[in-house]
Amino acid sequence: MSTTIIKLKSKHKPLQVINPAGDLFESFAAYKGMEGESLSNLRNETAHILSFCNKHDDTKAKSVTHLAFGYVQSGKTMSFTALTAMARDNGYRLIVYLAGSAKNLCDQTYDRLRTDLFDRDSHHYRMVKEDKQMADSIRKGMLLSKKPILLIPILKHYTHIDALTKVCKTEVFKNALKGETVIIIDDEADQASLNNYGYQNSKTGEFKMSRTYESILKLRLALPGHSYVQYTATPQAQILISIDDILSPKSHTVLSPGAAYTGGKLFFKNEPANIVGGSLIKKIPNDEAYHVRNNDLDKMPTSLHEALWFHVMTTAILVHLQEKIQYLSMMVHPDNPVKSSAKFRDWVKDELERYSKYLLKPEGHDSRRRIITELKDKIYPEVIKYMNKDEIPPFDDVLPFLSDAINDCQLHFVNSKKDGEKEIDWSLGSMHILFGAQLLNRGFTINNLSTTYMPRHTVGVATADTIEQRCRFFGYKMKYIKSCRVYLPEQSITNYVDYVDNEEELRTILKNSDTLKEAGHALMSSPNLQQCRKNVLPSDLVKTTMDGNCKMEAFDNPDVIQHNNSVAAAFVKKLEKEKNISHTLYKSTTKQREHRVWNLTIDEAVDFLLDFQFASVAEAVRRDNTVRYIKYLAAWPGCKIDHVEFMQMAYDGKPMRRSFNPDKAKIKSTFYTGADKDSSIYPGDQNVHMSEDTITIQLYNFELTPCFPNRPTAHTLSINYPKKLSTAYCTNNQEIEDIDTLFKEIEEEYESNA
Repeated sequence: MSTTIIKLKSKHKPLQVINPAGDLFESFAAYKGMEGESLSNLRNETAHILSFCNKHDDTKAKSVTHLAFGYVQSGKTMSFTALTAMARDNGYRLIVYLAGSAKNLCDQTYDRLRTDLFDRDSHHYRMVKEDKQMADSIRKGMLLSKKPILLIPILKHYTHIDALTKVCKTEVFKNALKGETVIIIDDEADQASLNNYGYQNSKTGEFKMSRTYESILKLRLALPGHSYVQYTATPQAQILISIDDILSPKSHTVLSPGAAYTGGKLFFKNEPANIVGGSLIKKIPNDEAYHVRNNDLDKMPTSLHEALWFHVMTTAILVHLQEKIQYLSMMVHPDNPVKSSAKFRDWVKDELERYSKYLLKPEGHDSRRRIITELKDKIYPEVIKYMNKDEIPPFDDVLPFLSDAINDCQLHFVNSKKDGEKEIDWSLGSMHILFGAQLLNRGFTINNLSTTYMPRHTVGVATADTIEQRCRFFGYKMKYIKSCRVYLPEQSITNYVDYVDNEEELRTILKNSDTLKEAGHALMSSPNLQQCRKNVLPSDLVKTTMDGNCKMEAFDNPDVIQHNNSVAAAFVKKLEKEKNISHTLYKSTTKQREHRVWNLTIDEAVDFLLDFQFASVAEAVRRDNTVRYIKYLAAWPGCKIDHVEFMQMAYDGKPMRRSFNPDKAKIKSTFYTGADKDSSIYPGDQNVHMSEDTITIQLYNFELTPCFPNRPTAHTLSINYPKKLSTAYCTNNQEIEDIDTLFKEIEEEYESNA
């Protein structure tokens, strides 16, 4: 078979030329019924991802990280399964899947890989279980004559990852691989994988690592030349993370959904309008928007009653009367605590039992007549609203099948770990209703989901990634899309509409950006996306870390120093050529005390800060938080800034000498030049005149003693945050939900599930 070269527009050159049309990939695509444009997109995008992975036998190469970004429920599992097949076509022998942080998600991935690959072709694929015999299973698999690719799905939890790392360090494993590289696929890569201490580190200046993050780093260190592919529908964290972080991707692929995909544009923008003909979104009244503390309802809300019977009648028509589909599902997604889901489950269970009894009453019975009138007058019109005329059944034909739908219903309580980790057998009923919160969010697939009831009352500012990860109602539903409904409170509808706009802009940014660094610049600068929670800093963070002077030591390694020296020199040269100096400080004193100041535009300041590198996560987080702070202040009428001061310290003198500890990458002596005995002559670097109305960036050039080889001087920064701005900011943002509270709620959810 011939080899096809995929030409790619990217500043990052592909690492290899691959065969995108191998036998195993084509067999998998045919099995999934892929054809036309959908097949072409899958082939090209899979080839694009694989071309940025190290060659299967290049263990001496540096490890690489690649980002694959797709819509929620759009087929990311299909993509990495296709990547597995294409990897085998191109000689790879082993793939590790970090398959979700909950057991049900890991089992879901294992079952799909087994069904789509191994069960069809056990000669070329081998499933490896996570057990005590794993190392020996890998050894035996690598010895097989047909050279199958070994597939290892594991739970994304530090105990499981550490166990695999231990296997990877054994001589049995090393000898079995025989110079082969490994691909690691991180599903839902923005969850659990990233450092959960990033926020705390930004407040304390320390560098702590969460256990899962640390375990992933150790696994990667144990696999020479590996390729790390991150799959996510919410890549904001990956884009905004420090480019020096080991989990930061350097290249990316934007995944296209299949032709039958129904996502945010269809549900919330009715685009294209000719598919449905109206809105699939139903508003839950404000007094029925549930919150365990702020609005703990004591009886079944009317909107839930309507959603339930919409689902029952839809199932009666599509499944039982017309036999167009085998079953339909409904999701009820209230607040986090288990008791909330239990309350909603009990309401639904009681309602179904009560109505089932009514429907069995004689035809003239008052209770039966009353509910039939209600169902015919209120529910039936909504159910048939968008159906084609030739598809609409008379109500009397539907009526007998309502009892069938109720009697063949399965209720699933997935909010507790015990029940949540059970695999749902969809064949056990024609109507399924799932109740839960956190476990129904990320990565969980609800088959044939047609009705969604999500009454969660929003408190504070919702994060873009949290909003989208609750979109379990997106997916491939074109054959029954006219019978889908989503019930949401008004604020949630507004959030989703805004997010759909933001999501499309994010996809455009990624498609038009050659690098993730460019995408980060664009994301930070977007007037629409900057209102994302990741660009609004918690008030206590501003209060504790963005008040006064803060030194930043960018001396982590020689490469960082060289990069920043080049950035500083080029930036100053550009300022000298294009801008007038605002003013000069302490001109009459020594050269070490003479500083010059330029006024930068907001964009100039942001670009400079983002160009400056920090290998320390704590420093990188501070830099990124400073950028968000500047962007917020520039857009906020309450205390708007229109420029940032840039102060080049000791611009006409020799680099300032500082005692340096290369092992710790820290200055041992005083960072700042101190005050003269007569402070009126020179008050010290920290007290030189700086604006009280905007942020000031101080650029330093130090001579480090001792230094890294061939790096005697190093540029770094100090940032001055005026108290006036932090006070005004914190006053303005008191109503913003604190991120610590958000984390606490999530922790409480999982503790209650234990």
